[in-house]
Amino acid sequence: MGKYFADSHASAVSQLEGAPCGMEDTPEVSALRGARSYEDFLALGDALCYQLRYREAIEVYGLAAVMSPKRPEAYRRRAGRYLTTLQPALAMDDLMRCRILGGEARDLSYRMGLCLYLAGEYREAMEEFEADYAQWDDEMRIALIYWHTLSAWRSGGEPVLLRDGYHREMAVGHHTAYELCMAAASGCIGISDGLKLLAETEKDLEYAILAYGLAGCLVRQGQEDQAKTLLQDILRRDRFWISYAYLAAWNDRRRWLAEKR
Repeated sequence: MGKYFADSHASAVSQLEGAPCGMEDTPEVSALRGARSYEDFLALGDALCYQLRYREAIEVYGLAAVMSPKRPEAYRRRAGRYLTTLQPALAMDDLMRCRILGGEARDLSYRMGLCLYLAGEYREAMEEFEADYAQWDDEMRIALIYWHTLSAWRSGGEPVLLRDGYHREMAVGHHTAYELCMAAASGCIGISDGLKLLAETEKDLEYAILAYGLAGCLVRQGQEDQAKTLLQDILRRDRFWISYAYLAAWNDRRRWLAEKR
């Protein structure tokens, strides 16, 4: 698997809160600045995304969408960038357009579920995570189980995917952090065991996924203060701030701050 993003890239605060970005164009971005065709605008947006300049990419994908409004690619790309800048309602609009234009059903259901989770619409999120569950392999199913379970806990729903779909022999591939969380959620391992594994986790991507899921487990046990400490730890380890778990932690903190006002 190649690199997810450039070594020099935009910060979380610039993309999630609109602070100044301060990034200079790479040679690839500069070469595409004269974009005139649909494909060139997509390529420019992708080049900006490689620097995590998502807010600028949103504008570029918008130009492509205006140019070819019946093609789904620009909407799908823009939806992803709306999602990773915590603008779930706008992401949902684009994903709905993709659904009308014949986009891949299972991909759209998963992204819509994430949008609904970030928007606090947990029951609706569960429906999207369930919609095309059977169409995925175990590597993706474990992610669906993870987000479905967290949605169920927050809405008072039944975590049926955890109950009926999870087992420790799942072929989860590189999604090991999701699996460890669901092992704790299902009682296959203790939460304390999960926390020990978390303390040994070096990569920020896996740390965010594991810590966010364990925070959900802790809340279920009434240990909200410890859960909030975990979320603060996630936000301090921001090398991989584009992960959905990191974004969810940021979103939760934003809500807590709003509630205190």
